[in-house]
Amino acid sequence: MPSLSDYSSKGQFYTILSPEDGQSKKDNLVIVFLHGLGSSSSFHYPVAVKLANEYTCLLLDHEGAANSKLNRSTLTLEDLSSNLEDVLKETGLDKKEIILAGHSMSGMLINYINIYDSDKFNIVANVLICPVHPVPQASDIFQKRIDSLEGAKSLSQFANSLPSAATGSKCDNLKKAFIRQLILSQTVDGYVANCRAIISGGTYDLANKYSLIKKPTLIICGEEDKTSPWKGGVEIIDKGIQNTRVAEISGVGHWLVIEAPEETFKIVSEFIKEFFTEQK
Repeated sequence: MPSLSDYSSKGQFYTILSPEDGQSKKDNLVIVFLHGLGSSSSFHYPVAVKLANEYTCLLLDHEGAANSKLNRSTLTLEDLSSNLEDVLKETGLDKKEIILAGHSMSGMLINYINIYDSDKFNIVANVLICPVHPVPQASDIFQKRIDSLEGAKSLSQFANSLPSAATGSKCDNLKKAFIRQLILSQTVDGYVANCRAIISGGTYDLANKYSLIKKPTLIICGEEDKTSPWKGGVEIIDKGIQNTRVAEISGVGHWLVIEAPEETFKIVSEFIKEFFTEQK
């Protein structure tokens, strides 16, 4: 499986995974994987590396996250969408059909892109993994996180708590260690900037515009997800988008792909194959 990792002109780290020559199921398709807060493109790697046996996959570190450069102290969903557009153009993938797959805050980003920037991307389907819905109290929660990091030199306070608090009952210590390291790999400034991107979600009136999203959308939930719960959160997204399919994985919390990579791969690959069957 050929792979390429590089940086965009703005310092965005990305990886392209491709099928061997002649093995692609659809040459004109790219699956774009976008991670959540305190994470990186490695979050999606266990699923992407298997899908890349048949489809081209692009994995991206958001601005200020993990290996990507932070160019401004405050980020918005509009900024993250623009960054993705730049990377697709620089890699020559902008003309391809795109399946957007995003976890947590990137689920919210994908909804934003479908509503406000759909003319900039050739989107054919979406995969929302534990997507965040911008409820009013979310702004307060993330502002408190920002305030708590004032003067901090690392994210150790979150790295020591979230791997247990935000995962489900089936998550073992090795997976928690990976989550811990993902969080520790962030800079405080980058984490804060991405917190502000989540807060910005409350300014776009997404709840009243979900009906504008018409592309087939798969929503994957963790049964024990307390960060993006179904009631009052994900259910609003599901009811608003016109063409959704929902899958729930038992014993799993918010870090779903790491907690249940095999189940996630099966659900996503079956959705993609079903989508192509329906298009024929």
